Amino acid sequence: MPYATGEADDPGCLRPGEAQRLLAGARWRRLVVIGDIPVERSAEPVPGYAPWPWYDRVAAALREVAADLAHLNLLGRRPTTAAQVRSVQLPAALAFRGDLALLCWGAGYATRETPDLRGATAELTRTVAPLRDAGYDVALVGLGPAARPGTGGRRDPAAEQQRRMADRVRAVAVRHGALCVDLDPPRAESGAVPAWSRDRTRRTGRGHALAAATVVRALAAAVPATPGHCRDPLRPG
Repeated sequence: MPYATGEADDPGCLRPGEAQRLLAGARWRRLVVIGDIPVERSAEPVPGYAPWPWYDRVAAALREVAADLAHLNLLGRRPTTAAQVRSVQLPAALAFRGDLALLCWGAGYATRETPDLRGATAELTRTVAPLRDAGYDVALVGLGPAARPGTGGRRDPAAEQQRRMADRVRAVAVRHGALCVDLDPPRAESGAVPAWSRDRTRRTGRGHALAAATVVRALAAAVPATPGHCRDPLRPG
């Protein structure tokens, strides 16, 4: 996996050789990525960081210990609902017969238009359970903003809804032996190289590199002795 100059020296990003060390012994050979986030063709460019999206970076990291890794990305170009993830992407993932699934959840599971989260939780369960039954290790990757104070001390309703859904996601993970990985939300930054675009809607090359490192380090804590059996699937990301 090639490393751009900036990220090779960034402690938040994967360092050269780190993925190979962390994932030594991992037996995952078929990775599928599904969920409700639209595919980004590339990250917003910033000096010193490669413009790869985080999920491609994770696949590259896994290839450092499994050169023959097969990678199927089922994320679409447009936002997807939880029901569409289950009805459209899940059958393709099961047909792929993989052993590791990254299930990205965000606005499609916690929209403000559906304040009752029981339906979204049911759709998530109906996606995770078949993957686990088929022998997949599953990592539920949270991509939405954490709840944060709004103007005048009020809480951001969308962020609060996301926080409530995060609680439900963790409950589903406990029930089905999946791993939870929480990626950092947009935030104000003081460093020279930002992780987010100015409008806080898109990750930069550094943001994607940081996200990939978070996922890889979480996976490393659950490297299975055999596919389908995470060592510590409930460890927070």
